Amino acid sequence: MRYLFTFIMDKKYKIILFFFLKAVLMYLLWFVLYEKWLLRVGWVDKIVIDNLVMMTDVLLQGVGYETFVVEHAIGIQGSHGVFIGTPCNGLDLMALFAGFVIIFNGSWKHKLWFIPLGLIIIHLLNLLRVIALTIMAKTAPEYLDFNHKYTFTIILYAFVFLGWMLWVKYFAVKNNDSN
Repeated sequence: MRYLFTFIMDKKYKIILFFFLKAVLMYLLWFVLYEKWLLRVGWVDKIVIDNLVMMTDVLLQGVGYETFVVEHAIGIQGSHGVFIGTPCNGLDLMALFAGFVIIFNGSWKHKLWFIPLGLIIIHLLNLLRVIALTIMAKTAPEYLDFNHKYTFTIILYAFVFLGWMLWVKYFAVKNNDSN
C-alpha cells in the first residue's frame, strides 16, 4: 500500500495517472454518445457510409469503371462489390484519433485545426481503402478478405499513430500547465 501511495504522489506518475483517467473518461463519453445514442439513431453512420459510397462511385466512374451501387454497397460491374458496414466507416478510428489529441496536453488553438485535418485525412484514407477493395473485388477477389482485415487496418492505424506522434512532437505542451 505504501508503494501505491508513493506512486500516486510522484509528480511524473500523477501526470501518467491523470492522462489514463482522462482516457478512460473520454472512452466512456464516446461509448455513451455513440453506442447508446448515435448508433441507435444511425444518421451519423449513414452520412459517412453514403459519402464513402458516393465518392467511391464518382472516382471509379471518373477513371472509366462501370459501377453499381446498392444501399451501402459499391461495386464494379461483373463483381460482387463491397459492403461498407458501420464498423468499416472509420468513425471509431476518428474518435480514437480526436480523443487522444483532446486529452493530451496542447493548445486548443492548435487542436481546433489539427483534429479536423486529421479526421479529413482519415476519411480520405478510408475512401482510398474502399476504392482499393472495390477494385480488388473485381480483379483479385481472393485477396480481398486478407487486405480488408490486415493490410488496410495496419495502414489506417499507422496513420493515426503517426498523427499522434506529430501532435506530441510539435504541438503538445511539454510542461503540464496548459491544456
